[in-house]
Amino acid sequence: MSRTIKGLITATVAAASLLVSTASTAQNDNHVYAGLGWTVKHGWIPSVIAGVRSVDVDGISDVTGVDLSLSYHFIDGFDKFLLKSVRGEIDWQAELGGGYDFQAQSLLITGGVQGRLVNFSMDISLDGDIDGGLAINSIDKYDL
Repeated sequence: MSRTIKGLITATVAAASLLVSTASTAQNDNHVYAGLGWTVKHGWIPSVIAGVRSVDVDGISDVTGVDLSLSYHFIDGFDKFLLKSVRGEIDWQAELGGGYDFQAQSLLITGGVQGRLVNFSMDISLDGDIDGGLAINSIDKYDL
């Protein structure tokens, strides 16, 4: 074989091994989180939020997974139970899902954005009620 062909084969094998090693750096990140959330509906009195998040972080900073949470309002009791799909980058993720509003006794469609330690959300009940919210929680930037 000529040197050019050997060089091309060596370069191809090296590139393939680099791609395989980059793909193998993907990791699963499962953790429990907690936070405080304020909504337009409840005003200044917060809800306590507890949740579980399971995401896969691949070698190019993409994050995909699911989030399950339950909130409890200090005055009104159980507030919302939510299941959301999570997709984005290591330092922010978009969320879309559904759940149940215990106060309104209605199903919800929910969407939002999770950044480092902060979450902005919008819930729409099947009755047509809209509620926006802000939460401070323990979800930080994911590691590669």
